[in-house]
Amino acid sequence: MRYEQFAEKLALEYQKKGLADGKSIPAIDLYIDQMVSCLNGELPLYEKDGKGPITKGIVSNYTKHKMIPGPEGKRYTKDHCIFMLLVYYLKDCFSMDQVQRLMRPILANYDSAWDDSVDMQAYYKEILSAVRESEEDFSAWLKERIRSNKKFLADRGSDDDISELFLLITMLIMRSNEERYLAEKLLDEYFPEK
Repeated sequence: MRYEQFAEKLALEYQKKGLADGKSIPAIDLYIDQMVSCLNGELPLYEKDGKGPITKGIVSNYTKHKMIPGPEGKRYTKDHCIFMLLVYYLKDCFSMDQVQRLMRPILANYDSAWDDSVDMQAYYKEILSAVRESEEDFSAWLKERIRSNKKFLADRGSDDDISELFLLITMLIMRSNEERYLAEKLLDEYFPEK
């Protein structure tokens, strides 16, 4: 398979399976084993060696470090699952300290009787909506980049796949770095370290 088709296939696969939509998370309380199983079912793209990315240890660790709320008794709600999904996505770009800084005020409001309540399910739905909208743009961007890179190289008398892949991979990383830079600077400015 040529890299162009492979890249488009991966982009489509990510659009279908890369973001957990939360629809299979039940609106009933779950024990930790059930929560882990449910979350791993939401994240099939991230399986390695037939095992999902979420473990009981991860849930316990994130709870202990106040990145997700503690269970209610020994049970976790749908909100707990949503918190866990958000932290899962954040941890690939942010350190544990950075995730804690971001989640601290959200958890404080979530548990507060005084502040505005935090509707995690509505927040997550809005986040997914915005990301999915940008994914549509991404597919078009990817196709245009591949076409443009081919033209750039053809104008220089080259049709080398390695050069095309180098250009595309570097552009993807630099695009990712731009978004990560912005996220880190916003975090540092508005969620300072204590």
